[in-house]
Amino acid sequence: MPVIPTRTPRRFQILDITSEVIRDYHHVVPEEGPILDDPISPSPGHRLLEYDAGREEGRQASRIARHENRAEPDGEAEREHDQWKSPGKMRSPSDVRRELIPGSNRPLPPKSDIDNLSPPSIAYSQGPIACAPAEQAGGIVDAPDGYTTNNMWLKQVLQRDQLSMDDESDYSAVYSPLSQSIRSGYCDPSIPLSDFHVQDGIFVPGSEYLELHSTLRNHLILEARSSVPTRHCTPEHLGEDFGFQVDSTSARIKIPEEEEFLLWKNWLGELAPWLDKFDNQCHFQNNLLAMARSHEHLRYAMLALSARQLERKGATAHNERSLEFYHHAIHILLPLLPTRSTAVIASCVVLCVLEMLSCAPKAWQRHLDGCAGLMEAVGMNGFSGGPEQALFWCFARMDVCGGLISCTKTLIPVDHWATGDLDADVRLFRSAPTFDTFANYMVYLCAQVLDVLAPCHHKFGRLGGPRNNSLTDRAFTERWSKLWLYIQDWYLKRPEEMKPVMEYSSSSSSFPKILFANPAAISGNQLYHTASLLMLQARPPGMRLEPKPRSALWHARLVCGISINNHHHGAWTNAMQPLWIAGQWMSHPSQHQEILELLERIEKESGWPTQWRADDLKEFWGLI
Repeated sequence: MPVIPTRTPRRFQILDITSEVIRDYHHVVPEEGPILDDPISPSPGHRLLEYDAGREEGRQASRIARHENRAEPDGEAEREHDQWKSPGKMRSPSDVRRELIPGSNRPLPPKSDIDNLSPPSIAYSQGPIACAPAEQAGGIVDAPDGYTTNNMWLKQVLQRDQLSMDDESDYSAVYSPLSQSIRSGYCDPSIPLSDFHVQDGIFVPGSEYLELHSTLRNHLILEARSSVPTRHCTPEHLGEDFGFQVDSTSARIKIPEEEEFLLWKNWLGELAPWLDKFDNQCHFQNNLLAMARSHEHLRYAMLALSARQLERKGATAHNERSLEFYHHAIHILLPLLPTRSTAVIASCVVLCVLEMLSCAPKAWQRHLDGCAGLMEAVGMNGFSGGPEQALFWCFARMDVCGGLISCTKTLIPVDHWATGDLDADVRLFRSAPTFDTFANYMVYLCAQVLDVLAPCHHKFGRLGGPRNNSLTDRAFTERWSKLWLYIQDWYLKRPEEMKPVMEYSSSSSSFPKILFANPAAISGNQLYHTASLLMLQARPPGMRLEPKPRSALWHARLVCGISINNHHHGAWTNAMQPLWIAGQWMSHPSQHQEILELLERIEKESGWPTQWRADDLKEFWGLI
């Protein structure tokens, strides 16, 4: 597939930080000599032994190098980078933007030097999907002849990834830079590290999907770690103040009007309701569509997701169209990452949804960690307001889903979701006037459950075992008790919009009949029952609760009943993990059959992959 150049930003100084990038990506401290030319790559096991000892030394060296290169006062960059992490202080992205207005005294390189630089190219000649000549590119226009990759860093990174995929990429996928900041992280033991990429859906070694994803992920991680003040207070007028305009017209794809019409219709009728299910203001349906008119990378990201969802359902004959849009979205997006604008983050979130729809679910962490780091770097949280708040909660739901898959804490630590204090956060949620915020409140409480229970990750399944928790028994009991009270208080104080329209037991079904009026109520209540079920499984021994709680089986039956009787596709996409957790409590063949039929229907109608969880349940039930 040919690569289309875009105009390079004209007011950024190009710094040579290649050694930092490669070291951070591969988790090794750089030594003297050419890093990328070293043919010997330490194994993941060996690197694990070196990592903890060398990580702080490497970070300190990185900070010192950045201070020297940018002529900043000692400690200033580190304070800018870490200030947003301070617990108890909730900072909005607008606060971060005001602090990051470009005003450096660093000299800019000559204009001729900038013009001679090309953006990171995404052209590949390896693997089963190779670049096609320009005339075979499916309608790409205005591509200059002979455009090839001249970014040596990118070529060497891609070559190194290709040559040592089984050795290094598996390691970085599980021990990602972001997840290393989380005290207790666990990979799902059912997926061997050596099989990581083989099982990662369409992101298989040698595929263009994997190469594009890896390039974007590398850039996101680098940008999240950067303390360069690049984000402007009004990103909508980015071109005027930064002194450049990103010319994306040369990267446009010729799309037949009928095809584009169907893609946007699918976005409005199917995908936007998925993403807006906890948002009464429908930012993905309204604001992001308006934003896409002036941001080509967001337009292509949205079209890529719409095309991919149709491909998953088998509703289109253009099975490679999503790859084409995905390619162009990333190509236009990469040079704009340093702006950290709302539109840039929106594109990253939409591409995360595409990747979660297409990857192996147990490989979720690699597809979310880059975006998580960027969102943290700009201080985006659950009370940012406007489109940024909607983007945060969309990502947070995927983060919680991923945590439930692999029994880990969320990539964005839950104490960065609001004020950093559980009691203060609860007061914020309770004071909100709208019921959609109450649904987000339950997502937050689920993240708190992951934070408490991840160290004893066997509790995520039906089978028990000795608890392995870094907390003392007393500390664990105190945290468990407080969180349990907040979860049950959520149920008792639900707004009327979050309560069922009707509920009864039926002889025609193994599960209760229960109906809700909106997707926030559907998914919010299902998450409540899931959180309660997990908490009861990890209940401290000998603890007596007043009033006496409902049984774990009661919660499990309602988890299943909610999905069986409420067919909103957006709520279904959130139901995979709750159904897996609840399904382990079901023992009757009729219950098994209803759950398996539901999972099959979800994948058929929504395109969201469910067969993997159906197979897991069959294995758990002893059916295979």
